[in-house]
Amino acid sequence: MTDAPFQAEPATRHQPGHPPVTRAVLVLIASAIGLFVVTVALGFTLVGRTGGGPIQSWDDSAWRWAIHHRGPFAGVSKVVATVGDAPVLGAICVVLTAALFVRLRSIRALVPLVAYLGGEFQVFAVRQIIHRHRPPTADYPAHDAVRGVHETSYSYPSGHAVAVTAVLFAVLGMVALAQRRTWPWLLALLVSGCVAATRLVLGVHWLSDLVIGMLIGITWGITVAFVAHRLPRPDLTD
Repeated sequence: MTDAPFQAEPATRHQPGHPPVTRAVLVLIASAIGLFVVTVALGFTLVGRTGGGPIQSWDDSAWRWAIHHRGPFAGVSKVVATVGDAPVLGAICVVLTAALFVRLRSIRALVPLVAYLGGEFQVFAVRQIIHRHRPPTADYPAHDAVRGVHETSYSYPSGHAVAVTAVLFAVLGMVALAQRRTWPWLLALLVSGCVAATRLVLGVHWLSDLVIGMLIGITWGITVAFVAHRLPRPDLTD
């Protein structure tokens, strides 16, 4: 018989050293710093500080193909972009966190919010250094731009790809770890990929923004899920 989703592990005896919650916070901080360093390094190596890096020709080809084959997917992509936008996704995570706290009475309820905030931090911090501009179709009424789309911030990495992927992998990862199942990980990957694809359809990101953004989100989401899963049952009192 498998554990119920988000079920806490049996209470364990605390080991000498930092309390479990403190250790969890330290692991998350160290992971966030390491992820930031790797993302910036990838930016300088592949993208270039202001764009035009070695991967740009691949990005140009993917961008042209996407905008010329978007067809009816543009409308759906605008809806997905609205739901995955920072304010809306943040509100969803707050509501989900509150609902989980009512059910779990545990610090594990913070998983969606921690995943979201950590993802947004990565995007904000990296964009202070990597100033890559978006595709020319990111701001309507530019040629081939979608009506109503106005994206003018820096492009690397994709905020939608990072934040949505991080939240999905953190939340569904908790389910996967509790139930010892694989399907939640696969579902998180599928939905994240679909969300990232909508940004390419809208012409507001380069392909490398999305791929690297998803890798950031996957790494951060999995980290949050494993750290939360390892907390002992009486975590609120630590």
